[in-house]
Amino acid sequence: MVLRKMMGLGLVMVLLSACSIFHEEEVAIPPEETVGETAIDNASTLGDVSENREELTGEMITVDGKVDEVIDSSTFKLVQEEPLLDKQVLVMNANPDTPIIEDNWVRVTGEVGRFVSKEELEKDYDLTWDLDVEQSLEAEYENKPIILAESVELLAVD
Repeated sequence: MVLRKMMGLGLVMVLLSACSIFHEEEVAIPPEETVGETAIDNASTLGDVSENREELTGEMITVDGKVDEVIDSSTFKLVQEEPLLDKQVLVMNANPDTPIIEDNWVRVTGEVGRFVSKEELEKDYDLTWDLDVEQSLEAEYENKPIILAESVELLAVD
């Protein structure tokens, strides 16, 4: 009987040690690294982009808005129409896979940058601006932030 109890205890010990071999230690993932939380943590408004230009320059952001004006296949103005806040930001889209149509709602993910000359922007974007458009954009967006979009997702057709 004692031998049987000792064998039983030995078997339990072997099983417990085998379980610990296959047990993987759980690693906690910080919320900022989870997929669902990242989109929320990085979500911004156009007001954030305008008001915090210096802090956000070089940062990746995601922002939703309405296409206000299409300049060309690579350039459009994005607006958020919120009570007491009507902000507009120029978006440069290096990968114009999604057709950009005025009044459609889109989600833009990209880096906050600053407006530079047409010559500098043409290195990365296929611009079709005429001289009037170029001068108008330079006057309107000089020293203002722009979004250098990596992706533009259609959210809704208005």
